[in-house]
Amino acid sequence: MPEAFDASTLKPREWRLSLGAVYACIFANGIGMGLSLPLLSLILERNGISATVNGANATFGAFAMLVFTPFIPAIAARIGTVRFLIACYVVAAASLLAFRATNDLALWFVLRFTLNCALQGLFLVSELWINQIATNATRGRLVGFYAALVSAGFAIGPLIIQVLGTTGWAPFVTGAAMVLLAMIPLVVARRVAPPVEHAEARAMFAFVWRSPSAAMAGLAYGAIEICLANFLTVYAVRLGSPEAKATLLLAAWGLGNMLLQPPLGWLADKVDRRLVLLACGLVAFAGTLLLPVTQATGWPGLALAFVWGGFIAGLYSVGLAHLGANFRGGKLAAANAAFAMLYAVGTLIGPGLGGIGMDLWNPHGLGVVIALISAVFVAVVAWRAVAFPRPRNPAQTA
Repeated sequence: MPEAFDASTLKPREWRLSLGAVYACIFANGIGMGLSLPLLSLILERNGISATVNGANATFGAFAMLVFTPFIPAIAARIGTVRFLIACYVVAAASLLAFRATNDLALWFVLRFTLNCALQGLFLVSELWINQIATNATRGRLVGFYAALVSAGFAIGPLIIQVLGTTGWAPFVTGAAMVLLAMIPLVVARRVAPPVEHAEARAMFAFVWRSPSAAMAGLAYGAIEICLANFLTVYAVRLGSPEAKATLLLAAWGLGNMLLQPPLGWLADKVDRRLVLLACGLVAFAGTLLLPVTQATGWPGLALAFVWGGFIAGLYSVGLAHLGANFRGGKLAAANAAFAMLYAVGTLIGPGLGGIGMDLWNPHGLGVVIALISAVFVAVVAWRAVAFPRPRNPAQTA
């Protein structure tokens, strides 16, 4: 078992290097997801693949994250944080390039599996890292910026498509290069990387019962985020929007993620976090009512994507800050792993349901699926808020 990590022992320069490495790590995760989701779905759509199979391909990536997540803390603890993350960087970049090297649909399922396993490794270990080096006095600010960088990476992915298109090697090579470049801060900060402790399965399940609203936030966030990331551009294309303009929706989505996280984080520090989560769920539901009105085109569609994306991402940032404030050591690793697993479950069911919905009611079934997920989330959080009123210290319950 690795020795207990104490961020207070880090010198100012070491702390900055450590923070830069974890920020680069989650930024790379955002680029990988933000590029692969719209790029691969648009290519499959152009090749005549049904929305159901298209969604199944994205779902297979979510299945990879679900399967791999329970093993991440143990593997990272065994081989070391830095070695594990370097392996994730290399596998993610190689998988991106391999997509362009083959048109075999079966291999695309395999590559989606390896890509998402690697990206999930970056995702979970960076979550643990940021919570280990943040203090209660700085946690909200650091986690807020961390969440904003996920969104920045997500926004850059569609912009790569906007500039380089969806054909040829250019978008794949650019994405792979950016992922590998993000590894440099890790190499520089390799001596100050915090260790990862092994997480027991029992502790993972305990998190769900201890913080059901936060657990549901991870599940709903994964389902809604990946479903919309995979199909929002397809939705717009089916309504007649050119591919290049359709990808701008995800850029607006990412911009909303970045700019709305700080005020949402500030609000979560002032009131019961469940109320903030409830507001995010209600905005997610309201977005489904506005989607057919805007038809996801023009400035109305971009404005919807901006606000929608920002509030949906709030589910993630509020939940993650809560974990760091209430768990330590192996329990923190377990809570993060459980949160990541629930996120993975969401990403597993979201794209599949979205694809089926669009095939049953083309293309507006997408909004119906998002509305149902949002309604279930709102019902759970509202029940918790009513049944268990705000505690004396609101930071302890989310």
